[in-house]
Amino acid sequence: MGVVGGGLVAQAMHIPYLSAHRERFELAALAEPSQIVREALGARYGIAGLHADYRSLLDAGGLDAVIVCSPAGTHAEVVIAALEAGLHVLVEKPMCITLADADAIIATRDRAGRVVQVGTMKRYDPAYEALLADLPESADELRYISVVVNDPEFAPYFGPDDVVRGTDVPQDLIDATRKGEAEQVEAAVGSGDPDVVRAFSESFLGSLLHDLNAVHGLLERMGEPLPATVIAGDWWNEGRAVSGSVRLANGARFDGTWIQVLETFEYRETITLIFDHSVRTLEFPSPWLKQFPTVYRRSQAAGGINDVRIAESYDEAFSRELVHFHSCVVDGTPCRTPPEQARVDIDVLTQMFLASSR
Repeated sequence: MGVVGGGLVAQAMHIPYLSAHRERFELAALAEPSQIVREALGARYGIAGLHADYRSLLDAGGLDAVIVCSPAGTHAEVVIAALEAGLHVLVEKPMCITLADADAIIATRDRAGRVVQVGTMKRYDPAYEALLADLPESADELRYISVVVNDPEFAPYFGPDDVVRGTDVPQDLIDATRKGEAEQVEAAVGSGDPDVVRAFSESFLGSLLHDLNAVHGLLERMGEPLPATVIAGDWWNEGRAVSGSVRLANGARFDGTWIQVLETFEYRETITLIFDHSVRTLEFPSPWLKQFPTVYRRSQAAGGINDVRIAESYDEAFSRELVHFHSCVVDGTPCRTPPEQARVDIDVLTQMFLASSR
């Protein structure tokens, strides 16, 4: 395995779990533009192949697969290059920014005959799997779905020495990366303004996408046609808060909201499905907290009482998605989070953004 990008999600999740699953993976290479970061991680995890960019990593050869953890605006380029080099790919969300790039990734995967798995890890949470298995066969009695996330991001969970930070990334590379992301956002929604980039790329595609993807999985399980019709979208506070709504085939509504609240330590993420005869809720802890439970709660009337079932899961979704990726590559298991699914998510979120009055 190679890892492209040595930032927070790579350091906190992917690299430690790759190292932990030594019976499945050999962590052989890292591409990271910061020499400080790549040398520190190389020493910590015994990574032999250290590279300043992904091209050098691919050219060195010797890999079966890569995990792409670089900035969102680079994902499409790196994924396509890795596929063309004959590698399997696990790419962090969002898979890409534009629908054209999503189509290009799907076409390249088909030509290469390799696995592409998108890192929407909530699909691998055992509590999510419990809700999925517990759903009715159809959405006929579904009346409403709500997603609300208030997110303090990273500060509560990481001390100053927990993450290796690189202060030596060349400024021209930083500028080029930001420019590339802004150009892709402009191609997707018509503007590359910094607030628009923050709202669309970081908040809609980088955050609300997780919960939309989870909801799409639940609707798919009940036979609901996707994508549903987008009926509203909004963003505010310089793009640090976003929301969107869709109308389902049976007339029910889904509302999703993600709000960045950096001045609090309060993380709360809830998906609620209200049916005629039951209420089903998933409550997720911050993804940065390990071995904190995700809770599935179902309540329904039974014999004059409110019959409540609660299931908690502690197994880590980031770890489980890596095990699934291994199974897809080695055993031919169908991928649970393929690019086609990511394209639907990106399409809906793009429509939500464009539905905003701004």
